[in-house]
Amino acid sequence: MPSLYTGSTLEAAIHETIFHDIPARARIKTVPKRNVSSRAHGELELTRDLQLATLRTPDLKKWRIRRTDLIASSPTLYGDTAEWAKAIHDQFSRIHGLVWTSNQCDPDDAHLFFGDRVSSADFSIVSARDGRTDPTFIADVRATGSRGGITITV
Repeated sequence: MPSLYTGSTLEAAIHETIFHDIPARARIKTVPKRNVSSRAHGELELTRDLQLATLRTPDLKKWRIRRTDLIASSPTLYGDTAEWAKAIHDQFSRIHGLVWTSNQCDPDDAHLFFGDRVSSADFSIVSARDGRTDPTFIADVRATGSRGGITITV
């Protein structure tokens, strides 16, 4: 199923994508510059109201699931988290996507929009930057990385 994955801030988007798989306990935290320059950043604005299922701790408790089992799970469980998203999608036809507190960059939000329930017409592009051509994007990624001890390497 197609989807759109976003962060409520640039910092959250960078941590949820470019820096997502860097272990917190790694002694050396680096990302090759080519992994940054191959990305882009866009700021979107909703053009209509969308209904999102919230996956915050109180909501998860209702389903008898812990945050560590779904939001803060290890990469080995990502297949299970995808199954949860599919189950929510299949059971709640009026839900356009999911929102949760980013595990990578709290307290910011992460979102997953279901591609069969939203379209490009539901978003307007406020701004866009291509990592291959806009040096400010790489500078922002580098600055965001420095907060977490992550270095962009050549």
